[in-house]
Amino acid sequence: MTPSTAAKARVRTRFAPSPTGALHLGNARTAILNWLFARRHGGAFVLRLEDTDTERAVPGGEEMIYEALDWLGIAPDEGPREGGPFAPYRQLARADRHRARAAELLESGRAFRCYCRPDELEARRQAAIAAGEPTGRDARCRNLPAGRARRHEAAGREAAIRLRVESGPIEFTDLLKGTLAIDGDDLGDLVLVRSDGRPTYNFAVAVDDIEMEISHVIRGVGHLSNTPKQVLLYRAFGVRPPEFVHIPTILAPGGGKLSKRRGAAGVLDYRERGFHPDAVLNYLSLLSWSSEDGEEFLSREVLVERIDLDRLGAADAEVDEEKMAWLSGRHLRAEPAGRLAGEWAGRLDMEGLGLNDADLRRAAQVFAKRTRLLSDVSSEVEPIYRAPETGGSAARESLSGPAAATAIRLARAAWADTAWRPEPLATALRGAMRDAGLAGRTFFPPVRVALTGQLHGPDLGEVAYALGRERTLARLAAATEKERSV
Repeated sequence: MTPSTAAKARVRTRFAPSPTGALHLGNARTAILNWLFARRHGGAFVLRLEDTDTERAVPGGEEMIYEALDWLGIAPDEGPREGGPFAPYRQLARADRHRARAAELLESGRAFRCYCRPDELEARRQAAIAAGEPTGRDARCRNLPAGRARRHEAAGREAAIRLRVESGPIEFTDLLKGTLAIDGDDLGDLVLVRSDGRPTYNFAVAVDDIEMEISHVIRGVGHLSNTPKQVLLYRAFGVRPPEFVHIPTILAPGGGKLSKRRGAAGVLDYRERGFHPDAVLNYLSLLSWSSEDGEEFLSREVLVERIDLDRLGAADAEVDEEKMAWLSGRHLRAEPAGRLAGEWAGRLDMEGLGLNDADLRRAAQVFAKRTRLLSDVSSEVEPIYRAPETGGSAARESLSGPAAATAIRLARAAWADTAWRPEPLATALRGAMRDAGLAGRTFFPPVRVALTGQLHGPDLGEVAYALGRERTLARLAAATEKERSV
């Protein structure tokens, strides 16, 4: 779906969640596609909170939504926090606007007042079911004489406001499903404003989308049944409907509905687990969408450049955390070392390990390739800097071998004047081994134990580079002194 050049300036998408809890993967995917499409066409991405369900609202729900969007790097252009030309951006605060627009429809004759009580409507609906008759339309108040209306009001009956929905097909188009239709009799005369003055969901959404000039409604397929109702409202106001795109459902691993036990983690849970935010954005954008060249590792800039709603698939997609973790590793390795070091620092005891920013920048340059999650720093990087523990039996055996002292001494000598980069350090160490006529299985293990207390790990040139010259030579010297004192 590629707007014309003239249309690009008016592309406006919206993300309209309810502040009823943490943002989950399905909602995040919707927000991402709306953000990408708006960015692709130089438009605006709007956050509008549908906060009318006050019973389900949770304290801090709005803040949790913003925190997730900020972490993903898709902050809205307009919204409750940002403001904008179509404020307010909370649905509850727009109730007066909804009632005013309902009054317009009453005045034009496209809507009417209905004085039937809910219990009366339900009783008649049940009677229609029992008689095998259609239940969609109850037209008792459609053409109510003014005198009877006044008597209802005098009796204290509050009126709901309903839209006149005519019989016949109501057609609308969805990008993925094509042209669809439903008969007006199946919908009945839609309630716009309840008798207690509260606007209904579909009426509020349609009015807000109209007044905020939303050009593309990209949302989950669960909203498909709402679309004909909203299309009717657009037509009632004489406004062209937006482009509708109903994206498929995200399923739990192995299929089935997402739940807390089956992959329905909140977006911020992935932050806590150490996933790179660009990887989550990358992964969720590719659920049901694919780049033309099939590439899966895509930066946000490339995603913005390539997003094309015509390439959306209609099939539901399962969450694959393994793939998301793989993408996280790719994005981590693409990070500038300084930025990655800053993200690692918050997950390490810098003071306890005696680390500074330069240490972590060096570590990021050589060890990022060993990690997939930011949290991997604790298992992959922290052990390198922790003071080597050489008291274990395997470590003692390695350090007490006949060539151990020689290997450690030669390593220290080889590195004393070497350029402190991984490649020269590795080359110098191999040269020292060859000059001594020792095998790698004899030479390398004691050097590694002296530096890290471990028998296995990254390339020793990378280890030495990450530790830094002073720390490396000091650890080798300490191991030599310890061997002499034994």
